[in-house]
Amino acid sequence: MRWIGVAVVCLASLLPCSAQPLIERQRDLGVMGTSLRLVVIGEDAAALDRAIDAAITELRRVEDLMTDWRPSPLTRINEQAGRPVTVPRELAAIIGRAIAVQKLTGGAFDPTFASVGKLWDFKADPPVIPAEATIRAALSFVGADRVEVDAGANSVRLPVGTVLGLGGIAKGYGVDRAMLLLQEHGVKHALVDAGGDMKLLGMRHGKPWEVAVKHPRDRGRALAALKLSNVSIVTSGDYERFVEHEGQRYHHILDPRTGRPATGAMSATVVAPSAELGDVLATSLCVLGPVEGLKLIEKQKRVEAVIVGMNGLVHVSSGLQGQAAVDLQPTEALVHD
Repeated sequence: MRWIGVAVVCLASLLPCSAQPLIERQRDLGVMGTSLRLVVIGEDAAALDRAIDAAITELRRVEDLMTDWRPSPLTRINEQAGRPVTVPRELAAIIGRAIAVQKLTGGAFDPTFASVGKLWDFKADPPVIPAEATIRAALSFVGADRVEVDAGANSVRLPVGTVLGLGGIAKGYGVDRAMLLLQEHGVKHALVDAGGDMKLLGMRHGKPWEVAVKHPRDRGRALAALKLSNVSIVTSGDYERFVEHEGQRYHHILDPRTGRPATGAMSATVVAPSAELGDVLATSLCVLGPVEGLKLIEKQKRVEAVIVGMNGLVHVSSGLQGQAAVDLQPTEALVHD
Protein backbone atom coordinates (compact mmCIF):
# COMPACT_ATOMS: atom_id res chain seq x y z
CA MET A 1 0.00 0.00 0.00
CA ARG A 2 2.89 2.36 0.80
CA TRP A 3 4.38 1.78 -2.70
CA ILE A 4 1.06 2.56 -4.38
CA GLY A 5 0.74 5.80 -2.44
CA VAL A 6 4.23 6.93 -3.45
CA ALA A 7 3.49 6.11 -7.10
CA VAL A 8 0.34 8.23 -7.10
CA VAL A 9 2.11 11.18 -5.49
CA CYS A 10 4.92 11.02 -8.05
CA LEU A 11 2.45 10.86 -10.94
CA ALA A 12 0.53 13.85 -9.63
CA SER A 13 3.74 15.83 -9.32
CA LEU A 14 4.60 15.11 -12.94
CA LEU A 15 1.27 16.26 -14.44
CA PRO A 16 1.82 20.03 -14.17
CA CYS A 17 5.26 19.65 -15.76
CA SER A 18 4.00 17.56 -18.71
CA ALA A 19 0.98 19.75 -19.59
CA GLN A 20 1.56 22.03 -22.57
CA PRO A 21 -0.22 25.35 -23.04
CA LEU A 22 -2.93 25.11 -25.70
CA ILE A 23 -2.59 27.15 -28.89
CA GLU A 24 -5.56 28.48 -30.85
CA ARG A 25 -5.20 28.87 -34.61
CA GLN A 26 -7.80 30.49 -36.86
CA ARG A 27 -8.20 30.73 -40.64
CA ASP A 28 -10.78 32.84 -42.51
CA LEU A 29 -11.41 32.57 -46.25
CA GLY A 30 -14.11 31.99 -48.85
CA VAL A 31 -15.29 28.57 -50.02
CA MET A 32 -18.50 27.02 -51.38
CA GLY A 33 -19.85 30.47 -52.16
CA THR A 34 -19.70 31.64 -48.55
CA SER A 35 -17.33 32.72 -45.78
CA LEU A 36 -15.42 30.01 -43.95
CA ARG A 37 -13.95 30.21 -40.45
CA LEU A 38 -11.85 27.44 -38.98
CA VAL A 39 -10.69 27.49 -35.35
CA VAL A 40 -8.51 24.68 -34.01
CA ILE A 41 -6.95 24.25 -30.59
CA GLY A 42 -4.00 22.06 -29.65
CA GLU A 43 -0.38 22.00 -28.52
CA ASP A 44 1.52 22.01 -31.84
CA ALA A 45 1.02 25.08 -34.05
CA ALA A 46 2.56 23.44 -37.12
CA ALA A 47 0.33 20.37 -36.74
CA LEU A 48 -2.73 22.59 -36.35
CA ASP A 49 -1.86 24.47 -39.53
CA ARG A 50 -1.48 21.21 -41.44
CA ALA A 51 -4.88 20.08 -40.16
CA ILE A 52 -6.48 23.35 -41.28
CA ASP A 53 -4.91 23.00 -44.73
CA ALA A 54 -6.32 19.48 -45.04
CA ALA A 55 -9.80 20.61 -43.99
CA ILE A 56 -9.81 23.45 -46.54
CA THR A 57 -8.64 21.09 -49.28
CA GLU A 58 -11.47 18.73 -48.40
CA LEU A 59 -14.09 21.47 -48.51
CA ARG A 60 -12.86 22.55 -51.93
CA ARG A 61 -13.00 18.95 -53.12
CA VAL A 62 -16.64 18.70 -52.00
CA GLU A 63 -17.38 22.00 -53.73
CA ASP A 64 -15.82 20.75 -56.97
CA LEU A 65 -17.98 17.63 -56.76
CA MET A 66 -21.33 19.28 -56.07
CA THR A 67 -21.24 22.83 -57.40
CA ASP A 68 -23.68 23.95 -60.07
CA TRP A 69 -21.86 27.24 -60.70
CA ARG A 70 -19.28 25.65 -63.00
CA PRO A 71 -18.72 22.27 -64.70
CA SER A 72 -18.84 19.43 -62.17
CA PRO A 73 -20.18 15.88 -61.83
CA LEU A 74 -23.47 17.45 -60.70
CA THR A 75 -23.81 19.67 -63.77
CA ARG A 76 -23.05 16.65 -65.94
CA ILE A 77 -26.13 14.91 -64.48
CA ASN A 78 -28.25 17.95 -65.36
CA GLU A 79 -26.81 18.25 -68.85
CA GLN A 80 -27.50 14.60 -69.61
CA ALA A 81 -31.05 14.44 -68.21
CA GLY A 82 -32.99 11.57 -69.69
CA ARG A 83 -30.26 8.95 -69.39
CA PRO A 84 -28.27 7.36 -66.55
CA VAL A 85 -25.05 9.18 -65.70
CA THR A 86 -22.27 7.42 -63.81
CA VAL A 87 -20.99 9.60 -60.98
CA PRO A 88 -18.66 9.20 -57.99
CA ARG A 89 -20.17 6.94 -55.32
CA GLU A 90 -20.10 9.83 -52.84
CA LEU A 91 -22.30 12.02 -55.06
CA ALA A 92 -24.80 9.24 -55.75
CA ALA A 93 -25.07 8.64 -51.99
CA ILE A 94 -25.75 12.26 -51.06
CA ILE A 95 -28.35 12.58 -53.82
CA GLY A 96 -30.02 9.47 -52.41
CA ARG A 97 -30.07 11.04 -48.94
CA ALA A 98 -31.50 14.28 -50.35
CA ILE A 99 -34.34 12.30 -51.92
CA ALA A 100 -35.01 10.62 -48.56
CA VAL A 101 -35.31 14.05 -46.91
CA GLN A 102 -37.84 15.07 -49.57
CA LYS A 103 -40.04 12.22 -48.36
CA LEU A 104 -39.39 13.00 -44.68
CA THR A 105 -40.45 16.64 -45.09
CA GLY A 106 -43.40 16.08 -47.40
CA GLY A 107 -41.70 18.00 -50.18
CA ALA A 108 -40.60 21.02 -48.14
CA PHE A 109 -37.05 20.02 -49.07
CA ASP A 110 -36.52 18.78 -52.62
CA PRO A 111 -33.20 18.65 -54.53
CA THR A 112 -35.10 19.14 -57.81
CA PHE A 113 -36.17 22.62 -56.63
CA ALA A 114 -33.49 23.88 -59.03
CA SER A 115 -35.90 23.15 -61.88
CA VAL A 116 -37.76 26.30 -60.83
CA GLY A 117 -34.92 27.90 -58.87
CA LYS A 118 -33.08 28.62 -62.12
CA LEU A 119 -35.76 31.23 -62.87
CA TRP A 120 -34.77 33.37 -59.90
CA ASP A 121 -31.79 35.73 -60.02
CA PHE A 122 -31.23 37.50 -56.71
CA LYS A 123 -28.25 39.43 -58.06
CA ALA A 124 -30.11 41.11 -60.92
CA ASP A 125 -30.49 44.87 -60.74
CA PRO A 126 -33.29 45.74 -61.10
CA PRO A 127 -34.71 42.42 -59.91
CA VAL A 128 -36.75 40.38 -62.35
CA ILE A 129 -39.60 38.40 -60.80
CA PRO A 130 -40.62 35.33 -62.84
CA ALA A 131 -44.15 35.33 -64.23
CA GLU A 132 -46.63 33.05 -62.48
CA ALA A 133 -47.22 31.05 -65.68
CA THR A 134 -43.47 30.49 -66.06
CA ILE A 135 -43.23 29.27 -62.48
CA ARG A 136 -46.15 26.88 -62.94
CA ALA A 137 -44.56 25.42 -66.07
CA ALA A 138 -41.24 24.85 -64.29
CA LEU A 139 -42.98 23.22 -61.30
CA SER A 140 -44.02 20.34 -63.54
CA PHE A 141 -40.36 19.22 -63.48
CA VAL A 142 -40.01 19.34 -59.68
CA GLY A 143 -40.27 16.01 -57.88
CA ALA A 144 -37.39 14.09 -56.32
CA ASP A 145 -39.42 10.88 -56.37
CA ARG A 146 -38.86 10.76 -60.13
CA VAL A 147 -35.06 10.84 -59.83
CA GLU A 148 -33.53 7.40 -60.31
CA VAL A 149 -30.45 6.59 -58.22
CA ASP A 150 -28.77 3.23 -58.77
CA ALA A 151 -26.50 2.74 -55.75
CA GLY A 152 -24.93 -0.38 -57.22
CA ALA A 153 -23.98 1.26 -60.51
CA ASN A 154 -23.38 4.71 -58.94
CA SER A 155 -25.62 6.26 -61.55
CA VAL A 156 -28.27 8.99 -61.49
CA ARG A 157 -30.98 9.58 -64.06
CA LEU A 158 -33.12 12.72 -64.20
CA PRO A 159 -36.32 13.13 -66.19
CA VAL A 160 -35.83 15.45 -69.16
CA GLY A 161 -36.42 19.03 -67.99
CA THR A 162 -35.61 18.33 -64.34
CA VAL A 163 -32.63 20.13 -62.76
CA LEU A 164 -30.89 18.90 -59.64
CA GLY A 165 -29.43 21.29 -57.05
CA LEU A 166 -27.73 20.40 -53.79
CA GLY A 167 -28.00 23.78 -52.11
CA GLY A 168 -29.31 23.07 -48.63
CA ILE A 169 -27.30 19.88 -48.14
CA ALA A 170 -23.88 20.18 -49.82
CA LYS A 171 -22.55 22.87 -47.49
CA GLY A 172 -23.52 20.93 -44.39
CA TYR A 173 -21.93 17.81 -45.82
CA GLY A 174 -18.77 19.78 -46.57
CA VAL A 175 -18.60 21.01 -42.97
CA ASP A 176 -18.92 17.44 -41.70
CA ARG A 177 -16.14 16.32 -44.01
CA ALA A 178 -13.87 19.20 -42.96
CA MET A 179 -14.33 18.32 -39.29
CA LEU A 180 -13.58 14.68 -40.03
CA LEU A 181 -10.28 15.68 -41.66
CA LEU A 182 -9.38 17.77 -38.61
CA GLN A 183 -10.02 14.77 -36.38
CA GLU A 184 -7.96 12.51 -38.63
CA HIS A 185 -5.09 14.95 -38.09
CA GLY A 186 -5.41 14.54 -34.33
CA VAL A 187 -7.39 17.71 -33.55
CA LYS A 188 -9.63 17.31 -30.50
CA HIS A 189 -11.03 20.83 -30.17
CA ALA A 190 -12.28 22.75 -33.20
CA LEU A 191 -14.94 24.87 -34.86
CA VAL A 192 -15.87 24.81 -38.56
CA ASP A 193 -18.26 27.56 -39.64
CA ALA A 194 -19.28 27.87 -43.29
CA GLY A 195 -21.73 30.76 -43.55
CA GLY A 196 -24.00 29.60 -40.73
CA ASP A 197 -23.38 25.85 -41.02
CA MET A 198 -21.31 25.18 -37.92
CA LYS A 199 -19.80 22.10 -36.30
CA LEU A 200 -18.20 22.13 -32.86
CA LEU A 201 -15.71 19.63 -31.49
CA GLY A 202 -14.54 19.29 -27.91
CA MET A 203 -14.13 22.42 -25.80
CA ARG A 204 -12.72 25.93 -26.11
CA HIS A 205 -10.05 26.16 -23.43
CA GLY A 206 -11.96 23.97 -20.99
CA LYS A 207 -15.44 25.36 -21.61
CA PRO A 208 -18.17 24.48 -24.15
CA TRP A 209 -18.28 26.57 -27.29
CA GLU A 210 -20.74 29.46 -26.91
CA VAL A 211 -23.03 30.24 -29.84
CA ALA A 212 -25.51 33.10 -30.02
CA VAL A 213 -28.61 32.73 -32.19
CA LYS A 214 -29.43 36.15 -33.65
CA HIS A 215 -32.79 37.53 -34.75
CA PRO A 216 -33.13 37.75 -38.54
CA ARG A 217 -34.48 41.32 -38.42
CA ASP A 218 -32.34 42.61 -35.56
CA ARG A 219 -28.86 41.16 -35.95
CA GLY A 220 -27.69 42.87 -32.78
CA ARG A 221 -30.22 40.96 -30.70
CA ALA A 222 -29.42 37.47 -29.46
CA LEU A 223 -32.44 35.18 -29.24
CA ALA A 224 -30.61 32.35 -27.54
CA ALA A 225 -27.23 31.70 -25.97
CA LEU A 226 -26.24 28.06 -26.38
CA LYS A 227 -23.26 26.23 -24.88
CA LEU A 228 -22.40 23.35 -27.19
CA SER A 229 -19.85 20.60 -27.68
CA ASN A 230 -19.56 17.75 -30.21
CA VAL A 231 -22.61 18.84 -32.16
CA SER A 232 -23.64 20.90 -35.17
CA ILE A 233 -25.74 24.05 -35.32
CA VAL A 234 -27.09 25.40 -38.60
CA THR A 235 -29.12 28.52 -39.35
CA SER A 236 -31.05 29.34 -42.52
CA GLY A 237 -33.07 32.48 -43.11
CA ASP A 238 -34.66 34.90 -45.54
CA TYR A 239 -32.00 37.53 -44.76
CA GLU A 240 -29.05 35.72 -46.37
CA ARG A 241 -29.72 36.47 -50.06
CA PHE A 242 -32.74 38.53 -50.97
CA VAL A 243 -34.06 41.46 -52.95
CA GLU A 244 -36.81 43.97 -52.17
CA HIS A 245 -39.26 44.60 -55.00
CA GLU A 246 -42.40 46.72 -54.74
CA GLY A 247 -42.39 46.40 -50.97
CA GLN A 248 -41.98 42.63 -50.91
CA ARG A 249 -38.97 40.54 -49.92
CA TYR A 250 -37.88 37.81 -52.32
CA HIS A 251 -35.22 35.47 -50.93
CA HIS A 252 -33.25 32.42 -52.03
CA ILE A 253 -34.99 29.74 -49.92
CA LEU A 254 -37.66 28.50 -52.30
CA ASP A 255 -40.68 26.40 -51.44
CA PRO A 256 -40.38 23.49 -53.92
CA ARG A 257 -44.15 23.09 -53.77
CA THR A 258 -44.92 26.61 -55.00
CA GLY A 259 -41.75 27.63 -56.82
CA ARG A 260 -41.69 30.88 -54.88
CA PRO A 261 -39.69 32.13 -51.86
CA ALA A 262 -40.73 30.33 -48.69
CA THR A 263 -43.13 32.07 -46.33
CA GLY A 264 -43.00 29.68 -43.38
CA ALA A 265 -40.40 31.37 -41.19
CA MET A 266 -37.91 34.24 -41.16
CA SER A 267 -35.21 31.90 -39.91
CA ALA A 268 -34.63 28.48 -38.43
CA THR A 269 -31.72 27.26 -36.33
CA VAL A 270 -31.22 23.53 -35.87
CA VAL A 271 -28.95 21.72 -33.43
CA ALA A 272 -28.22 18.24 -34.76
CA PRO A 273 -25.56 15.50 -34.68
CA SER A 274 -24.36 16.38 -38.19
CA ALA A 275 -24.20 19.60 -40.17
CA GLU A 276 -25.71 17.82 -43.17
CA LEU A 277 -28.83 16.93 -41.20
CA GLY A 278 -28.97 20.41 -39.66
CA ASP A 279 -28.65 21.96 -43.13
CA VAL A 280 -31.59 20.11 -44.68
CA LEU A 281 -33.79 20.56 -41.63
CA ALA A 282 -33.09 24.29 -41.25
CA THR A 283 -34.00 24.82 -44.91
CA SER A 284 -37.14 22.71 -44.48
CA LEU A 285 -38.27 24.63 -41.39
CA CYS A 286 -38.12 27.92 -43.29
CA VAL A 287 -40.63 26.38 -45.68
CA LEU A 288 -42.82 24.58 -43.15
CA GLY A 289 -43.07 27.31 -40.53
CA PRO A 290 -43.15 26.95 -36.72
CA VAL A 291 -46.18 24.69 -36.25
CA GLU A 292 -45.41 22.00 -38.81
CA GLY A 293 -41.69 22.52 -38.37
CA LEU A 294 -41.69 21.76 -34.65
CA LYS A 295 -43.81 18.67 -35.26
CA LEU A 296 -41.06 17.44 -37.58
CA ILE A 297 -38.28 18.32 -35.12
CA GLU A 298 -39.93 16.58 -32.17
CA LYS A 299 -39.90 13.31 -34.16
CA GLN A 300 -36.13 13.46 -34.69
CA LYS A 301 -33.60 12.03 -32.23
CA ARG A 302 -31.03 14.42 -30.74
CA VAL A 303 -32.35 17.35 -32.79
CA GLU A 304 -33.57 20.71 -31.46
CA ALA A 305 -34.62 23.96 -33.12
CA VAL A 306 -35.26 27.68 -32.69
CA ILE A 307 -37.71 29.02 -35.29
CA VAL A 308 -38.63 32.66 -35.88
CA GLY A 309 -42.07 32.92 -37.47
CA MET A 310 -42.98 35.50 -40.07
CA ASN A 311 -44.52 37.64 -37.31
CA GLY A 312 -41.23 37.73 -35.39
CA LEU A 313 -42.35 35.35 -32.65
CA VAL A 314 -39.77 32.84 -31.48
CA HIS A 315 -40.60 29.12 -31.14
CA VAL A 316 -38.34 26.63 -29.36
CA SER A 317 -38.37 22.82 -29.40
CA SER A 318 -38.97 20.98 -26.14
CA GLY A 319 -35.33 19.96 -25.60
CA LEU A 320 -34.14 23.58 -25.49
CA GLN A 321 -36.82 24.89 -23.16
CA GLY A 322 -35.27 25.57 -19.78
CA GLN A 323 -31.79 24.61 -20.97
CA ALA A 324 -30.77 27.79 -22.80
CA ALA A 325 -31.16 31.52 -22.31
CA VAL A 326 -33.89 32.13 -24.88
CA ASP A 327 -35.61 35.46 -25.54
CA LEU A 328 -39.14 34.64 -26.65
CA GLN A 329 -40.49 38.19 -26.76
CA PRO A 330 -40.68 40.02 -30.10
CA THR A 331 -40.34 43.77 -30.29
CA GLU A 332 -43.28 45.79 -31.61
CA ALA A 333 -41.39 46.51 -34.82
CA LEU A 334 -40.73 42.83 -35.38
CA VAL A 335 -44.32 41.78 -34.76
CA HIS A 336 -45.46 44.12 -37.50
CA ASP A 337 -42.68 43.34 -39.97
